[in-house]
Amino acid sequence: MLIGTLNQVSVAHGETVIFDGVSADIPEGACIAIVGANGAGKTTLLSLLAGERVPTSGSVNWNGKPPSITYFRQEQEDEGTIDWERAETHTYRRKWKVPERAEYSSASGGERMKMRLSSALAEKSRLNLLDEPTNHLDSDSLEELIRIINEDVGTYLIVSHDRHFIDRTADFVFEIEHGKLTVYKGNYTQYRNLKDANREVQLKHYGQQQRKIEQVEEQIAELENWSAKAHAESTKKGGRMMGAKEYFRMKAKKRDVQIRSKHKRLEGELEKDRIEKPKDEIGVSFDVKGGKKKGKRVMELKDVRKLFSGHELFADVSFTVQAGERIGLIGPNGAGKSTLFRMILGEENYKGNLWKTNGMTIGYLSQTATDFPKDMTMANYFHVDTFREQGVIRTHLTNLGFSKQQWDLPLSDLSVGERVKVKLMQFIVEETDVLLLDEPTNHLDLPSREELEKTLETFPGTLLFASHDRYFTERMADGLLLFEQGTVRKIPLTYAEWQERSAIVQPEKTADERLRLETELQAVLGQLSMMKQGDKRYADLDKVFNELSRRLRALK
Repeated sequence: MLIGTLNQVSVAHGETVIFDGVSADIPEGACIAIVGANGAGKTTLLSLLAGERVPTSGSVNWNGKPPSITYFRQEQEDEGTIDWERAETHTYRRKWKVPERAEYSSASGGERMKMRLSSALAEKSRLNLLDEPTNHLDSDSLEELIRIINEDVGTYLIVSHDRHFIDRTADFVFEIEHGKLTVYKGNYTQYRNLKDANREVQLKHYGQQQRKIEQVEEQIAELENWSAKAHAESTKKGGRMMGAKEYFRMKAKKRDVQIRSKHKRLEGELEKDRIEKPKDEIGVSFDVKGGKKKGKRVMELKDVRKLFSGHELFADVSFTVQAGERIGLIGPNGAGKSTLFRMILGEENYKGNLWKTNGMTIGYLSQTATDFPKDMTMANYFHVDTFREQGVIRTHLTNLGFSKQQWDLPLSDLSVGERVKVKLMQFIVEETDVLLLDEPTNHLDLPSREELEKTLETFPGTLLFASHDRYFTERMADGLLLFEQGTVRKIPLTYAEWQERSAIVQPEKTADERLRLETELQAVLGQLSMMKQGDKRYADLDKVFNELSRRLRALK
């Protein structure tokens, strides 16, 4: 059964065509991942489905009456549209361990995301449009979101660049590329395998057709050569009998008929079965070069303690970072990962000793990449004196996917993903020794993520990064900094190795989960006992009570 369809939808913004006659079915109850490069039209598609935008041509058709719709946007600076009153909102917040008294304006990026998701999911809509819902979520929160989506009967269309998340949730993948929408059945891995296989088949058939065209064109060229000679013989004066001239005239005429026939047959075959050459995938090319290493140790912390708003984030922290190490910071939202980066940069006070090698240059990528003057254009931001240097910079920007028009745009007009690329461009120019990356893949499209991974694998400097992108962490980290139990400790394990060791304490986690569910159940039961069945919140709380009871039974 379908909840709706896209019927020959086209969208144009000025002379720029975003969608060119796209059609697709939206199955009821399915989870559909929408993928594509930055600027391909993923958010535009959600806006069309939400009814906020009207297509230039074509239509969005619903099966029956329009469904209830929740539209979770990628970025939201205020809490004006968040409904905190639903009982389910508070239930989701407790699941994600967001303090009840947490203020949205002062919360971390991860806590804000969980607050907004709690409000959106509590609407229980038939159609849920989620734009980058996994950004800033720690691993436990991501697993909870995956569980919620997989257990829900609603329909989900999700814009996401998180490959692990798509693999765990998607029934279909909608790929938007070059103004077209292609539907793939399955998750991200299945989509990539099928797309690569289809591309190889298309390339093979295209090659076969091109060879056939060359063969026919060679035959036509040979016939044209023979025809030209025959025409020449038929018009020579003297030395030839009239019969010979007529022979060559008829021969030339016959060749002309053959030429026209081959041309017509070739054009007919191409019109019927023309195979287009597969277009190159939209991609980028990073080239981050590290400077010379400044010694074996890059930095060292001894007995470091950090307080934040009177609360101790961590204490008794001691570890050393060696030149060339690639260390992933692992821990829940609010554990202090971004704070540690600011301490290394000298932007936060702390107690204890934090030593850094002299002359070391540090490149810092913040979560939102906003630490540069947004009123500047890229031309001003990367100003150089010579034409040669300017040419090098423009080449780098082209490799990062920027157009000539964007060169003169204010940085404030760029998307968050594009601002991330600008910061990476800055690292390219400065040839930094150490990179501190705070959620570097959050706003990058999939081609950019994959290219960044390839580049960082060849980066000769030192890398410290905080990321909830499991694929990125598994690929990049050769060691971890664990933020847990009020301290930070360094372990010489990859992410996969750490996960394997953590699995042995799973029974303890199950006991903790059971205790948490029992506590929530008692709290809801207490609220129900104070209400009458006619109370408008009674039905909502009763649903919550039944859901908690079901999950508790499953654990037991």
